[in-house]
Amino acid sequence: MTNAVNLSDLGRRVRAARLARRLTLEEVVSRASFTVSWLSKLENGQLTPSLDGLVRLAEVLECGVDTLVQGLSVPPQYVVVKQGEGRSEPSRDSRNGYVTESLADQWRDRAMNPAIVHLSGVGNRHLPDNHDGERFLMVLEGEVKLEYGNELIHLVEGDSVYIYAAIPHVLAPAGRGTATVLSVSYDPRPTSAPRHATPRVPARIPPQDGTPATPRKAKRAASRRRDRS
Repeated sequence: MTNAVNLSDLGRRVRAARLARRLTLEEVVSRASFTVSWLSKLENGQLTPSLDGLVRLAEVLECGVDTLVQGLSVPPQYVVVKQGEGRSEPSRDSRNGYVTESLADQWRDRAMNPAIVHLSGVGNRHLPDNHDGERFLMVLEGEVKLEYGNELIHLVEGDSVYIYAAIPHVLAPAGRGTATVLSVSYDPRPTSAPRHATPRVPARIPPQDGTPATPRKAKRAASRRRDRS
């Protein structure tokens, strides 16, 4: 599922651009081969235009398509990836038997990265992986070995492990066979500066009898004495 567009805001932008150029509905449709009904529904947020339609409309309104749609993208509420339809992403170690099939490409700015990792015993040892956040691994097929820091973890089909991903780790099949692993990585991103409570400044306590005055108060007292004399 791709990101949708806020149709109400798109319609308002189209109407504003049309009125800014003092064009009627009829004048716009005559130049772009639309119908009045099509343009009216678009301006009222009741129609999802095709990319071709937006391009022709932008030409008539003498503005770019980006001007009409920029900032109107609405994040999807779900993403469905059918079996085998994930985007294959050969990594830097693809020649060494490490290929990633991404399962959530269509969700931008996601916090988690689910993927199917296809491992084979061909090639040389691939480089260690490490990044901020956490990672969950579950063996779907075959057997794998996970070199995690100074430890070696052996996993068979159905086994899983949850790790702190900042520690360098290497995932490889156990032996010369192949293996398939579900990998879910969590990459924290700072969205804004953390909110800290504003430190409370203690109220100044007036000096009690016999307590030395502060320099500023001493100056004020001396000034008052001079004024009296």
